[in-house]
Amino acid sequence: MAQISTFEKYIFLLEEFERRQNKTLDAYDEVLLYELNLSPKQLGRLLDELKQHFDNIEKSKNGKKNIYKLIKPIDIFTEAFENSQEIGWLLQMAHEGDPEIFKDLEKLTKKDKHLYMFKNTPFEDISNLESKQSFSRLKRIIEAREYAKLTFMYDETVYDNLKCLKLVFMDNNWYVAYADSEDKLRFGRISFIKRVDFGSKVGHFQPSSVQKHLNFLENEVQNSMTLYGVEKKVATLKALTPIAKYFKKDMKKFLTFQTFLEELADGSILFSVTYTQELEILPFVQKWLPDLIILEPQELKEAYEKKLQNGIKNLSNK
Repeated sequence: MAQISTFEKYIFLLEEFERRQNKTLDAYDEVLLYELNLSPKQLGRLLDELKQHFDNIEKSKNGKKNIYKLIKPIDIFTEAFENSQEIGWLLQMAHEGDPEIFKDLEKLTKKDKHLYMFKNTPFEDISNLESKQSFSRLKRIIEAREYAKLTFMYDETVYDNLKCLKLVFMDNNWYVAYADSEDKLRFGRISFIKRVDFGSKVGHFQPSSVQKHLNFLENEVQNSMTLYGVEKKVATLKALTPIAKYFKKDMKKFLTFQTFLEELADGSILFSVTYTQELEILPFVQKWLPDLIILEPQELKEAYEKKLQNGIKNLSNK
């Protein structure tokens, strides 16, 4: 088994507690020892550490063996907030782990699932961010389903009566996802928000009024450039041999809607990506320059070629 972080082992054990019908684990469990590649002593230490963090786990004796029992479901986010008043300790544990961990973390989140969503690992200083008034006020507004008024610092634009849905971490930044006055789902980068106020419309909006937006947020968003209500297009890309290993069929996806198509005779890889606008995937293509090629559609290929030409022109004029 590939080497995994301690945090990943914690998550695996918490999920295993939930899966087991009797909700019990012990340090001599053959499945756990094999899956985590640990000795009974190491596994026992991990189980003891979980017991110390979560009151929902009881420890008892069965002869000389310690038995750990989950007495009620664990909401790991709620525990983090209640025990430490911030999620910083949890994120710090995950910094050396895999960004996909947070998808597993969401599965364990119940009480605060309506509030947080992670598209990748939050490396920003969460403790400083949580101390900012705008972030804290957005949390309260989302909890209460109040209408919000946001003022953005870059152009002093004010957007009133927004239905704020979730705080979303993606593209290495925090965003607030909201439905605007035209019923469009949009993302506002929190570091660009100057003021957060209650909207001019008094009262609470109904969850049913934003259900379609939440469905889109959960199932259709690829990054902060994904457009709501726009028909999706499909791009076919080719990863040349220098980078092909990162795009093989069994490798982790870089984009949510990335699909392996074929490995060619020369070792290059064909794959497709769905998108709603050019900006949703062109920065990704640029990141792998010059070993990632757009094959189709033609308009996307031409748009990218134009960006490259402009870049060369700007460099020459420097």
